[in-house]
Amino acid sequence: NRNDRGDWRRGSSGINAEYGGATSHKQIDLTANPILYYYYTNRTVLFGMCAGNELFFAALYLLRFSDGPDFGFPGFSLFRSTALVCAPIMIIKSVISLVQLIAASKNIAIVDNEEHAKAHR
Repeated sequence: NRNDRGDWRRGSSGINAEYGGATSHKQIDLTANPILYYYYTNRTVLFGMCAGNELFFAALYLLRFSDGPDFGFPGFSLFRSTALVCAPIMIIKSVISLVQLIAASKNIAIVDNEEHAKAHR
């Protein structure tokens, strides 16, 4: 019965074996997806995306309490400017996360179909 919790645990624990013992999403074959390949193989890009994403949310949090130091131009405070500059990075990182979710979902569906086929032979 596919709704049995034990079956789900056996299925999910077999995923690592299906990917050659990969213990992380970063260890699966990234050549099939150029976006994920570039994201994970270029450390500068990965760092910039992660830092920009975190700075965006930190700036939003700080904006809740203050605009931060003013740059001398009306409406251009430190926290507001940081949020505006980092917003595109946050959006791109969110899109990459969505691509990653879709790729992982497809990989899990392939493993599940293979296990289902083996079980019904």
